[in-house]
Amino acid sequence: MKRLFIIAFVAGLLAVAVAATLWPFPEHVRYRSISSVPADGGRMEEFVIHWPEDRIARPRERGAALPAAAAVGAVVLEDSAGRRVSAELFRLRDTEDNVIGVAGRLAGTGGAIADRGRSASNWLLVIPSRGALFLAQSDVLDTTVREGAAAEGSLALAPAQAAAFWTDRPRIRITSPAPAGDGPGTTRPGTTGRVLRGTSEFAGLRGSFTETWDLEEVNADGSTRGRILLSTITVGAN
Repeated sequence: MKRLFIIAFVAGLLAVAVAATLWPFPEHVRYRSISSVPADGGRMEEFVIHWPEDRIARPRERGAALPAAAAVGAVVLEDSAGRRVSAELFRLRDTEDNVIGVAGRLAGTGGAIADRGRSASNWLLVIPSRGALFLAQSDVLDTTVREGAAAEGSLALAPAQAAAFWTDRPRIRITSPAPAGDGPGTTRPGTTGRVLRGTSEFAGLRGSFTETWDLEEVNADGSTRGRILLSTITVGAN
């Protein structure tokens, strides 16, 4: 009986080895990083998000039923004083349009933001094969999402919300300019967008970034199509 057990055990190991050789384990696709070197140094890399198709809907949420609503896929909280925070999740692409990970955007008003027409926002980019990158900035306008229609004349609109927001402005840089003289620690003077920290491949990097919204199409139902471009310039920490 003991001999039969040992023979069966060894035969099982041999069978597993043969199966692993003839039926290899799947290999996950790892897209190469697409970067360039700006004239003033550093490493420039851009990430792309298409709206509305790259917005990841919440469970049991039917995005097709609300084609013109920015709240599809977003979580929105607002208090009685009008202070608001919104969270959104997107698929993240490289400049060759490959989906390489996911991106979370958290925007909020109130608190340290003195101008009620503005917000501060954070991005968390997660690329499974490379690591995570955390970005933070002040916005030139209020980019938190509203669940209902925005008040007339308000700039508190997300990209997919109202077509009127895009009148005479097909391209908008969301990242606000930095105050005069605010340059140390960044590789791109003049922007509040900061690369705060990263993990794995992004660990030890510092630098700056800008967020830009590009309008591509306004549909008949009032919804829009476009892209969000996150452009980063980083250097290794000293």
